[in-house]
Amino acid sequence: NEMISASDWIFRGLLGGMSNADNQSEVALEHCSKSNWGNDDAHSVANKTACKLVAAGLQYISKIQDTYKFDPKGNNNNLNPYDNQEYKQLVACLMLKRVAEEMKRRSKICNIDEGIETAFSAAPQIKSKHCNNGKPCFVCKLDEKYDDCHLDTAKEVKVKPKLESLLTGEGTTVNNTLTDLLKTDGKDASLCSRLQCLASKVEALKLQQSSQSNA
Repeated sequence: NEMISASDWIFRGLLGGMSNADNQSEVALEHCSKSNWGNDDAHSVANKTACKLVAAGLQYISKIQDTYKFDPKGNNNNLNPYDNQEYKQLVACLMLKRVAEEMKRRSKICNIDEGIETAFSAAPQIKSKHCNNGKPCFVCKLDEKYDDCHLDTAKEVKVKPKLESLLTGEGTTVNNTLTDLLKTDGKDASLCSRLQCLASKVEALKLQQSSQSNA
């Protein structure tokens, strides 16, 4: 039941990968350059930023690659790289999904669903490009739920509280990672930025209500 709580080092690595400028530049060109995302309105900037953060996280996950290592002295042996690689990628995916939820929670004015969904839709391509060491690679999917996932056969240890604990424990790093995203959405954002995001959010709600009434 310590599978996640003892993996704070993976979480820190994931957050570092998400906020790395080089990683963001690489994924931005390939996966986060939708034609309707300009640089002149807050809604587009927020979604592009969200996409870059998540896609950079997916790239970090796909670059987690283990190799077999045996040292007669027993130093840093890796006798089961297949399972170890899958474990690290799986745990990092759970963490990324939780961070994406936190991004949406904190983005109270800008609707960043499109940015997050665009990044996750590129997960198979990101995996194919970066996870190429011949071992099983995990495709991190947005629509897979973990709320009722347990770490033990007795179903006493839930995944979600473990992720919440990690998020709290690494609060400062999480805040630093999400700084750019919240520039267009936070209380210090300009009136114009907030208005642009609100207008886009209202339009999205109208479309959602219209589709539900026609269903």
